[in-house]
Formats: sequence, C-alpha cells, structure tokens
Amino acid sequence: MQIVVGSYGVRIRSRKGLLVVERNGERKTYPLHDVDEVLLLTGGITISTRALRALLNAGATVAVFDGRGNPIGLFLPPVANATVAARRCQYSNAAGGFRTAVGWVWAKLYLQERNVKSWRGKVDHRRHAEAIARARAKLRSASTPREVLEAEAEAAEAYWAAYRQLTGFPGRDQDGGDPMNMALNYGYGILKALCFKSLLLVGLDPYAGFIHVDKSGRPSLVLDFMEQFRPHVDRAVARLVGRLRAEGGLLDAGSRRAVAAEVLAELGKRDGRNPISAEIHRKAREAARALCTS
Repeated sequence: MQIVVGSYGVRIRSRKGLLVVERNGERKTYPLHDVDEVLLLTGGITISTRALRALLNAGATVAVFDGRGNPIGLFLPPVANATVAARRCQYSNAAGGFRTAVGWVWAKLYLQERNVKSWRGKVDHRRHAEAIARARAKLRSASTPREVLEAEAEAAEAYWAAYRQLTGFPGRDQDGGDPMNMALNYGYGILKALCFKSLLLVGLDPYAGFIHVDKSGRPSLVLDFMEQFRPHVDRAVARLVGRLRAEGGLLDAGSRRAVAAEVLAELGKRDGRNPISAEIHRKAREAARALCTS
C-alpha cells in the first residue's frame, strides 16, 4: 500500500500496530504491515519519530519531495542483502551493464509506440508510431551511449509531437513553466523515488550508471533504469489535461495530489501478470542478477 500525504497540517503517528494520519479532526488508520511507501508531497506535515521507526521496522519507506516533485530524501531500512556482491558486479561489468541499459531504453520506446497507437483517432498515430519503431530498430546496432541517446532523441521527437497533438501542451521542456510539463516532472519524480528504492534494495549503486553520464550527486543508474517506466507516467498525466493549475511557478497543492494519485493508480495497473509497481522491483532484481552472470 502507498500512502500519499499532500496537505498542510497533516499529523502522522503510530498506535498499536496502526499508522494514524490526522488532519482537521479527521483520522485515517492503516495497518503498518500493509504499508509499503509513504510519500510526503508538501511541507507542513508532522511525522513522529515513533511512526518513522514503526514504518522502518515494518519494512516501509518514507519519501520526501520538494515542490517540483524531486525526491529530496528517502528513509528506508538498512540495506545489507547482497550489497557488496551486486556492486562489485556492477562496477566490473560495464559491457553487461550497457547491454542491460540498452534493453531499458528499447522497452521505453516500445511503450512510447504503444502509447501513440492507443491514441488512435486523436493523433496522427501511424506516422509517429512508425518513426518511433525506426528509432527502436536502431538500438539493435547501438554500441555506444551516444548512439543510444541519438536513437532515443529521434523517437522523442515523434513521441512528443504526438503528445502535443493529444494534450495541446507546448512541447516537452524539462524547465517548462506550463502545468503539463510541471506535472510530467512531478510524476517522474515519484517514479524516480520508487526506482531508487528498488535498486538500493537489490544491492546496486544508484549513482553508477551505464548510459547517463556520471556526475556528482546524479543517480545515473536510477535515470537509466527508470526510462522503461516513463511512458506509464506520460499516460497518467495525459488524463489530467485541463485539471492542472499552477501558482508561483509550481503546481498547486491540489494538482500535486492529483498527479501523485493518477501516477500511483497507473503504476498499480497490471501490465502482463504483475502490477507495474511490482515490475519495478522485479526488473531491479533481474538487473542485479544479469550483472553478476553476463
């Protein structure tokens, strides 16, 4: 279970095996053993150390976000299982890691193509899907990060053109001040926190990537890994067209809650046998195994 807290004045505490979330006299309780993540989306939230301890003892994580959706803190139990072995494999197997990361980008482009096809009747789906398919085919012969990024950029041009037709937003811009771009950034921030957690729990170093360039403070492996799940966030945000509002250069509180709820609902859907959120954990375990066997 994921608990999203996005309102000022909320108090979080624990009592007799329950997590208690209170605001303005209203109270909700959740069994601690059912809680997987608590996402704190805004300031003005109070969480007791007793509740934090109880969550960590139950194996849950608590993620803290800034107003733009960037995860700025993550509380989780100490990671011990296979950390040294997995990280040694990660550091020594650059070739295997690159092949794995190319697979993540291939999966992203596959989902982008699938998204565009699902928007049939609303966008020029055939032309854009074919352009993405051509870019995806180029990944089979990609042997350097630069070639991967070139194929990714080619697909992005077609994909975001389709997304612009669908939503009317001005175009993808990470620094864009319009509600849709801010909502995409916010949704990716939530995805980033979930991917960060999964990679840590399987023992991998979130900062040692294979395609994104290493840079102090940049979780390059997280950025590589989350590529394959970004189109799910895009689908969720597209459903919020016309419902998002911004104030002071940020999404307002209601919009942030709406984005979080929609993204988590999308990640809770099944894609094949498992919910997408479970696939994040499975893919992280799969990556750790691949790095130690390839």
